Amino acid sequence: MKRRTHKWDAYYAAFQPASALRLLRSGGEYFECLLDAIAEAKKSIHLHTYIFEMDQTGRRVSTALMEAVGRGVEVSVVIDGFGSLNFPQATCNAWRQAGIQVKQFSRISLFSNLHIGRRLHHKVFVADGERAIVGGINVADKYHGEKGQIPWLDFALYVEGSVAEKLEHICRQVEAPWFTLRNYREPPRYHGQQIAQVNVRQNDWLRNRKQIYFSYLMALDAAEHSICLFASYFLPGKRLRNAFERAAARGVRIRIVLAGKSDIPRAVNASLYLYDWLQRTGIEVYEWKPSVLHAKLAMVDDEWMTVGSFNLNQLSTYGSIELNLDVLDPLFVSSRRKDIDHLIYEGCMRIVPGAKKSLPARIQLYVAYIAGRTLLWLITFSPNFSHKSGRPVD
Repeated sequence: MKRRTHKWDAYYAAFQPASALRLLRSGGEYFECLLDAIAEAKKSIHLHTYIFEMDQTGRRVSTALMEAVGRGVEVSVVIDGFGSLNFPQATCNAWRQAGIQVKQFSRISLFSNLHIGRRLHHKVFVADGERAIVGGINVADKYHGEKGQIPWLDFALYVEGSVAEKLEHICRQVEAPWFTLRNYREPPRYHGQQIAQVNVRQNDWLRNRKQIYFSYLMALDAAEHSICLFASYFLPGKRLRNAFERAAARGVRIRIVLAGKSDIPRAVNASLYLYDWLQRTGIEVYEWKPSVLHAKLAMVDDEWMTVGSFNLNQLSTYGSIELNLDVLDPLFVSSRRKDIDHLIYEGCMRIVPGAKKSLPARIQLYVAYIAGRTLLWLITFSPNFSHKSGRPVD
């Protein structure tokens, strides 16, 4: 990867050392790690998630949190008011009675708040300011693997070290009674340290943060050999598409894994329109077949990777609150790339260019694409009618 602008200096300077780092896959591996981390916590726990369902998986996590607060651990949970719209009020009451601080981010209300676009979409767990998990995995059976079903495919990073302190600070900001909608961008830190492993990246457009979006742009422009991307809801804008085209023109091998199955079929239909463009550009297109694809992961040149909640579409770029971890560590990334290669080989089907589609078929795909982009635009920029716009957490 080549540094191409002065922005790279600030980007590299923000990396922090990690004493432990693991790539987790959805299913038993992820939830065992999460439950173990909850059980080992001694002082504090912060759990933020878009979806928390009180199914078998949710009840196990809930029980672990209750046991933690019973040990004297400070426990704080934030769930999104739209993603967890049907979360039982009885559970909230039981948690509060036990001593768990629980909040719903920007609850949807017909009379006070119809703003759908700005959601708490990040998924982060922090214990004692020392250990953290960041990814795209929600708390629900479908991410653990329901009986007889393969879990939805997604990833997370488990990390230990000083980066967990920064993640805890981000959690406390969101949990504050008056979480500000807007703030000034943090100045870059030029502290001359050696390149470390992990960089916390945020996207929250209303608070002047588009760090994850720019991470993708910089990584695509810096790529020299290879790019591998898992993208569950792939509807990139023109700027990202141009970055893919520039990388392909430089001879970079690009593989993109898209959803063969999705919880939002319209998203798949909209993405299908881009297949011709991807293949004309020289990008290899794969579809994940065993289960629903929910992953958001990218790897570049066996040196850099990012994992988190950020999707390559308008909603993540301009609407939702997102959190990713970027990793710059050739040994770690190259070893994980081998795992990813095996995953692609075992579970994906490559989409090869076929016969030219008929005009009605092309029109149908184009209409689906425009409808998908328009729907995302409407959701992203839907007006916020809340009179408490300065207090999205309540």
